[in-house]
Amino acid sequence: MKKYLALGILALLLLQCKVKQPYLEETEQKEFIFPLEWVGHYKGTLKIYKENKENTIINMELIIGNPNGSGYYPWTLIYNDEDIREYGLEAINSDLGHYRIDEFNSIQIEGYLNNGHFVSRFDVMGSDLLVDYHRTNKGIDVSFYISKTQAETMTGGEIIARDTVPSVKSFPILVFQKAELLRISD
Repeated sequence: MKKYLALGILALLLLQCKVKQPYLEETEQKEFIFPLEWVGHYKGTLKIYKENKENTIINMELIIGNPNGSGYYPWTLIYNDEDIREYGLEAINSDLGHYRIDEFNSIQIEGYLNNGHFVSRFDVMGSDLLVDYHRTNKGIDVSFYISKTQAETMTGGEIIARDTVPSVKSFPILVFQKAELLRISD
């Protein structure tokens, strides 16, 4: 009887290990070589939040192609199947994680790779945009933070107990956009 009980416990332990193994593999984040292992077609929905509520949901796609003859990785954003924006990603100094998105209309936006995130920040028409692309096992998560370029408040800037407190400007986040784009093809 003890022999069968021990075998039963051992079988349950082995079964439990097999059940947990796929879970561990799904949660471990792989590191992807940028931009080569980011090449592919990604699709999902972009949720746009304004004034602390979800206002709009639109379809979004990101297509990153293999480098072309000019050395650019084609970088195409598509919104609702009709707004197609074709850009090019070029390496400025890949050792430092410095890249550039060229819009091919005289606008070039600097971007920086840091710990699996490709991030750019730029100012256009009174708005400051911070854009974060993060490659995941399933695809690419994209976050857009949009604020005014003019500070809402400025605090600090005083001397307290012989210490000079630096001035700090605070900027309101007007819009937050988030997309989870799933990889649909290479």
